[in-house]
Amino acid sequence: MRKLLLALAAGFAVLVAVLVVNTYRVASPSGELRRADSIPVFDSAALHLSRALQIRTVSFGDTLPIDTAEFVRFRAFMEETYPRLHASLPRRVFDTALAPYVLMAHLDVVPVEAVAEAKWTHPSFSGAIVGDTVWGRGAVDDKGSAIAIMEAAERLLAEGFTPERTLYLCFGHDEEVSGRRGAKFVSAWFREQGIRPALVLDEGGMVDTERFRDTKRPVALVGTGEKGYVNIDLSVEIPGGHSSMPARETAIDVLNAAIARVRAKQMPASIPPAIGEMLQRTGRELSFPVRVATANPWLFRKAIIGRMEATRETNAFVHTTLVPTIVRSGIKDNVIPTVARATFNSRILPGQTSDDVLAFVRKAVADERVVVEKQKVSLFEASASTPADHPAFRKVEELTRRTVDRVLVTPYLLVGATDSRYFRGFSEAVLNFTPMQDVKGFHGIDERIGVGDLHRMIHFYRLLMSGK
Repeated sequence: MRKLLLALAAGFAVLVAVLVVNTYRVASPSGELRRADSIPVFDSAALHLSRALQIRTVSFGDTLPIDTAEFVRFRAFMEETYPRLHASLPRRVFDTALAPYVLMAHLDVVPVEAVAEAKWTHPSFSGAIVGDTVWGRGAVDDKGSAIAIMEAAERLLAEGFTPERTLYLCFGHDEEVSGRRGAKFVSAWFREQGIRPALVLDEGGMVDTERFRDTKRPVALVGTGEKGYVNIDLSVEIPGGHSSMPARETAIDVLNAAIARVRAKQMPASIPPAIGEMLQRTGRELSFPVRVATANPWLFRKAIIGRMEATRETNAFVHTTLVPTIVRSGIKDNVIPTVARATFNSRILPGQTSDDVLAFVRKAVADERVVVEKQKVSLFEASASTPADHPAFRKVEELTRRTVDRVLVTPYLLVGATDSRYFRGFSEAVLNFTPMQDVKGFHGIDERIGVGDLHRMIHFYRLLMSGK
C-alpha cells in the first residue's frame, strides 16, 4: 500500500509539474504595453462617409433584382470624391517583386424593416453626423471600411507616394447575399492571372472592449479562418382540409416537432486552433488558475468548453450551430395546409462538414415523413486558417498595436461569412479585421460609428499601404 501511495504521489507531482511548466511556457502574446500612435484628424472623412451612407446600395436577396442606379450613384460618388486615386491607379506602374496585398470591403447593405425605421434615432439612410458619431445603415457594415481605405489611398497619392508592392482595392456589391456576382468573379480573375496575394484583408474581427473585460485591456480579434455555411431544408406533406375538422397531426405539427428535436441538441463540440490560441493569449492576462486551464487544454477541455457554452457568442466558437430561420406554411386561416417547410441555417466548425450537418439533422428528426435535404446554393465548407506566426498576421498585429493603445492582439474564428472566403485556398494569408471599437447597431437599429474610429481606420490602412 505504501508503494502504491508513493507512486500516486509521484504521479501527481509529475502532473502538477507538467501543468506549471506548460502554463509558464506559453509566451505572452501581448508584447510591450506600448502606446498607440497619435491618430491624425482626417478632415472631411466623416462627411464623405455621411454621403456614402445616403446612397441606398441595399442587397435584398440573392435571387432578387438589384437597384443598379444606386450602385452607379455610388461609383460616381467615389470618382468625384477621390479624383487622384481614380486618375492615378489605372496607369500607375507598381513594383511586382513583392506579392500584392488585397484590401476588401463591400458596398451593399442589408435592408431596414419598415417597422424598425421608426425606432432609429436618425433616419437609417440619413448619414447624419451628430457630435462625434456618423449614423446610418452601412456605417459599420461595411461602408466605413470602404471609405477608410479610399481616404488612406487618396491622401497617400496626394503626397506623391508610390507603394512598394501592388495594392488591389476590391469592393463587392453583393456580399450580403453571398458575393457570387462580385467577389467570386474578382477572385476568379486573380486565379486566372496567377496572382497569389501575400495578404487579403477584409471585414470581420474588431477591437473588443466588452467580452474580455477581465483582461483590463482592449482585445483585437483578427479573424484567421471562417466557419462554413449550409442551409438544410425540412419539408412535410400531409393532406390538409377544412380547419373545422383537423386530424390528430397536421403537416405543421410534424414539422414543429422535427424543429424542436433538432434544436434540443448541439453537434459535438471542439476547440479549433484559432480559438485555442485566443484562449491562451487572453488567459495569459487573467488569474493563475485560468492560465493553467488555457495552457493545458488536453486536461481541461471539458471545463473550457463548458465555460464557452455559457453565452451564445462564445458557444458559436466551439459548436457547429443550427437554427431555423425560415418557416413557411398555409394560405388561409381556415385551411389546414398540405405542406409545411422550414430552413435551418448552419455555420460549420472547422473539422466538420456539411455532410456531417445533414446526417445530424436526419438523425435528430428521425421521422420518415420529414424530407431533409441540403441546399447546394451558397454552400461552402469551413475554411483553413492562417497561422498566427504567418508574416501577414504579424504585420497586422504590429500595425494594430500602433493604432490602439495597450491592445492585446489575438487570432479568432470568424463565425459569419465574408467576401474574402473566395480568396482562401490560393492566397498566402486571408485575415478579417478592422480596428473599430466604438460601433453599434450591426445589422440592427441605430447602426453608427464614432468619428475617432473612422480616423483610426484611415491611419491603420495608411500604415499598411505605405509599408511603414
